[in-house]
Amino acid sequence: MTLMRALPGVPVLAVVLATATTPVTAQDDVQTFNAFAVVTANGTIVRAAEKQVVAVATLAGPFFIETGEGPIPSGDVACAASMRADHASHRLTGSGACMFTAHDGATAWGSWDCAGYELVGCRGTFKLAGGTARLAGATGEATMIWRPSAHEFRKQLDGTTIDNAAGIVLWRDFKLKGN
Repeated sequence: MTLMRALPGVPVLAVVLATATTPVTAQDDVQTFNAFAVVTANGTIVRAAEKQVVAVATLAGPFFIETGEGPIPSGDVACAASMRADHASHRLTGSGACMFTAHDGATAWGSWDCAGYELVGCRGTFKLAGGTARLAGATGEATMIWRPSAHEFRKQLDGTTIDNAAGIVLWRDFKLKGN
């Protein structure tokens, strides 16, 4: 039985991202799928104004592609983030970049921006800009959602605050196109 018969309805490139056993390059047709990562975030928070703070952090964890048969472990993701929180309006804005590393070492990267609310998270656009090995030339776009689930704040002697958080990053309607 082929993998595609075992996982009906799963985009071909999503399966290629998830499995390192088939040496394939990025394809011309657009593949659409949903994905997520369970991440830990570690960063520093500094005051930017009377009622504003900026957090600079890294988020990292395992990356999964969703299928009709459940999530498929597909590698790891690491993201850099700069987030600004306005305590008066409780609004949150952010931007950054992510790099995905598949189990076979192929990588892909892109940038994102988002808007939302403090402690709730944010939603925005992720744009895939390229990759290496079998993902060379890959481009795409998705709705990216950051949902923190826990925070641990530690005040430092220099006035900064260390934030260790856990949460989930979702990529919805990820449209992936090859070279």
